[in-house]
Amino acid sequence: MVNVTRKLGLQTQILCLDDFRGWPGFRDRFKDINDINGDVLLLQQFMQNVVYFNATGSVLPVPFSTRSGLEKLCEWGIMADLLEIDAGHDFISAWGDINGAYRILKPGGVIFGHDYFTAADNHGVRRAVNLFAQINHLNIRTDGQHWVIDTA
Repeated sequence: MVNVTRKLGLQTQILCLDDFRGWPGFRDRFKDINDINGDVLLLQQFMQNVVYFNATGSVLPVPFSTRSGLEKLCEWGIMADLLEIDAGHDFISAWGDINGAYRILKPGGVIFGHDYFTAADNHGVRRAVNLFAQINHLNIRTDGQHWVIDTA
């Protein structure tokens, strides 16, 4: 995302809202990642990547759960032009994250995410995205695994 904004010549502030703890089943999939006292050190790895890409001036990690982080951003009146949703693959997680993010999206903004085509099909992310778009009378575009809703 940093590289894309740089190529476009955009002055951006990228907030990365994530609890940086992985997800249920994370340890089953990534058995070779060491941990310290149960912490898989994803935040530390993320920060190393930010430093490596010389992006410390434009990328800010916000290490909170999506729900609590979005509620606080909304309370503070922080609005976004572009939001990426990387929800859990279940409907409830995706639905909550999409609706919470939409509350802080500026009018005419774009909200997008991935995992639109998964084994969960219409029981997970795709169902949440489709229902959200239908209720709000918005159109969905897809590009591979990604879904995009432009509110303009």
